[in-house]
Amino acid sequence: MVLASAPVAPPGTGAAQHRAGRDAVGTALRRAGSPVTSVGRAYSGAPVCPAGFPASVTHSTALAVAAVAPGARGVGVDLEPRCPDLRLHRFLLDERERAELWPEGDPPGLRRLFAAKEAAFKALSECADAHGGLFYRVRLGLREGRLWGWAGDRYALVGEVTTPAFALAVAVTADP
Repeated sequence: MVLASAPVAPPGTGAAQHRAGRDAVGTALRRAGSPVTSVGRAYSGAPVCPAGFPASVTHSTALAVAAVAPGARGVGVDLEPRCPDLRLHRFLLDERERAELWPEGDPPGLRRLFAAKEAAFKALSECADAHGGLFYRVRLGLREGRLWGWAGDRYALVGEVTTPAFALAVAVTADP
């Protein structure tokens, strides 16, 4: 997997975020060995990349991050600079996820899980029949000490980094 980032030009407008995201995807494609480094945009907003080079992009008002996973079925990345409102935990996580993954109920923990779930949703985008196009219907859980996301019978391994300033998660699909 290849990650790349690009700064978003101030003041961080939607157009500036979009440009930085496409720049980050192009850089990641080049680093991954893709013969094509320009990207299109699907109706959903996802990058359209050459076959064999699935990509995902996320952005904030300051930074765009792209992930490219050559040969993988799907990849997802999410960057969350802010903690979601704690009242959203019942919407974002089911009872098992709260007990297993968020027992302290802390804001940074919810931000981390929100990023993980969004990254897994993007990696599992082909599973719309299982999650109905709703990211919160992707489930998260631990297996052998690793965080996984799933929808139906498809799974994505999720990696994450959390700092005081942000939570970043990357997910790659795995065959059942």
